[in-house]
Amino acid sequence: MNLGIDIDNTITNTKETIYRYAQRFADRNGYSLNPDINEYRLEQSFGWDTELTRRFLKENLVDIYINVSPKPYAIETINRLYEKHRIVLITSRNERKAEIKNATLYWLKKHGLRYHKLIMNRTDNMFHFSKLTACLENKIDLMIEDHHDLCLEISHHIPVLMFDTPYNAHVKADNIIRVSSWLQVEELIQQFEHSTIHDDV
Repeated sequence: MNLGIDIDNTITNTKETIYRYAQRFADRNGYSLNPDINEYRLEQSFGWDTELTRRFLKENLVDIYINVSPKPYAIETINRLYEKHRIVLITSRNERKAEIKNATLYWLKKHGLRYHKLIMNRTDNMFHFSKLTACLENKIDLMIEDHHDLCLEISHHIPVLMFDTPYNAHVKADNIIRVSSWLQVEELIQQFEHSTIHDDV
């Protein structure tokens, strides 16, 4: 199978890391911070305006990408899946920013994550990047993702395993399966593989 896998909040604990960095940023600069975990976009989650959010990200995003921790069993599970499946990492991180690309490649190498292809955002805005197009062009059979809108869009074409988060709790669709761990992901992929084999017989 061709497996599409998101990075942030799917392989990594990005939101939790951002919250820690944001709290330190707020404390240093005298800003209040009480994150709303039900919101995906930082402006809504933090209650900050766009300019302040951009300043925070400019000062901290590269460090966040370098230091973010992987979700439990993510590395081990993906490396096992690599032995039987084609692993395509599909991320909205911007390839046009060298420091972002380098931080991403550094993290993947540091943690020994095995993959066949890395697809990054090449547009000016992360919200202009189509993961659906990337899935279709790379003949992805199954996508693993956390973003609610992306999960819904992709699910019209292929099955999606959606990592459970407060900001996607409202999402329900026939082709989306909610997951809470990488061990569960591995088990479901084995089930998909088994059903595909039987469909081909």
